[in-house]
Amino acid sequence: MDTHDLRTFQSNSEWRATLEARARALATQEVVERTADGTLLIQFRLGDGRYALPAHYAREIQPLRAYTPLFGVPPFIVGLVNIHGRLYTCIDLRPLLDLPGAPPTPGSFLIIIQGSGAEAALLADSVVGMVTGALDASPAPVMASSAATSWIRGVDRDLSIVIDPIALLTDPRLIVDHQAAA
Repeated sequence: MDTHDLRTFQSNSEWRATLEARARALATQEVVERTADGTLLIQFRLGDGRYALPAHYAREIQPLRAYTPLFGVPPFIVGLVNIHGRLYTCIDLRPLLDLPGAPPTPGSFLIIIQGSGAEAALLADSVVGMVTGALDASPAPVMASSAATSWIRGVDRDLSIVIDPIALLTDPRLIVDHQAAA
């Protein structure tokens, strides 16, 4: 395709709308990657804890380069991050798990998750890797906050706490409405 064809394509709003609709449909399609042993999991660290989440909910993993802090938000919201021209809320799970929060450190990562029409960037101190594991290997640990247990599925064979991204993204504590608080 030469430059002239590209300009013609970009100027045709009907073609562009069709392709944008197709791209949105593909982006929201949930693809489950399973093997005989279980689900593909992304393992990551936050402080001394090890966590995992099903890989099919992760759009991408990026090093944290920069973020914009927000003032007047709950402590689990680190700020906003710009990934490929899109703004995402950066979430630190520690305060939601009743653990002490910590500012991002050099070498931190973002795991961009999506599901149920929502997206967010989860802060990770490091990404351990990807493993195949069972999501129901052992019961979820008792957490200080009962709300956190709604999105904790259990512990995998590597002793990682497995997170349910859909339940996390629909946790009512993530909805920050300053008008309702006023």
